Amino acid sequence: MSIPTTEIIIFGASEALRNDKSILLPALDLLSQVDGVQMPAYIGLQIEDPAIGYVFLNWDSREHHEAAMAAPSHGPLRELLKPAFTSPGKKYHVIFNSDHPIQVVLQQPVTEVLLVTLKDPSYRAEVSDLFIKFKESAKKMLMFGPTLEDENLMFLVIGWESVEAHLEAVTRPELQAPMERLRTLVNREHVSHTTLTPLPMKGAVDSEGY
Repeated sequence: MSIPTTEIIIFGASEALRNDKSILLPALDLLSQVDGVQMPAYIGLQIEDPAIGYVFLNWDSREHHEAAMAAPSHGPLRELLKPAFTSPGKKYHVIFNSDHPIQVVLQQPVTEVLLVTLKDPSYRAEVSDLFIKFKESAKKMLMFGPTLEDENLMFLVIGWESVEAHLEAVTRPELQAPMERLRTLVNREHVSHTTLTPLPMKGAVDSEGY
C-alpha cells in the first residue's frame, strides 16, 4: 500500500536563492513531471540564519521517490539545483502522524522545524504521547514522525502565527512539566523557524516577487 511520505532537505542556501526563490522554478518544473510527486514544493530560509534552507516535498509513497532518484531525469535535476545550494545538505523521509495533510501546517505563517533523537528506543511511546499533548497546545498545527532512515530520529513540524506566538506558548504553566520530561528523553539535533513558500505558485506572483 502506498503511504504518503514527506522528503525534507536541510541545506546551505546560496545568496542567489536568498535573493530570489524563483531560481528553483526550472528544477521544480522538471520535478513536477515525475510520477508520484505532489506539487507544490515548499521552500524556505531559516529565520535565525538565512544561509540555511529547507525543502519540503511530498510524495505519494517512498517508492515513488526512489524511482525518481533512479530515473534519467535525476542528473539534470541535480544540475538545475546547483545555483540554489552551497552544500548538498541532509535529506530525510518521514511518514507523519496526522489527521490532516501536512500542507495545512506548512502553509502557516511560520513553521517550526524540530529534529530530535531518542536517548533510548524504549522511550518512543512516551515521546509520542508527549508530542500528542503538545499538539493540543499548538492548535493541532503539529505533526510528527520518525525518519525512515533511522526510527530513533524524529521530526516535529509545527505551524505558528509568528515566532513570538511560539515563544509565548512554551511559557504556559501546563507545558513546563511535559517539556522538562521530554528533555530527559531526547537530544535536540536541530531546531529553527522558517516561512515556507509553495513553488511553483499558481496564478500571480506574490507580494515578495516569487
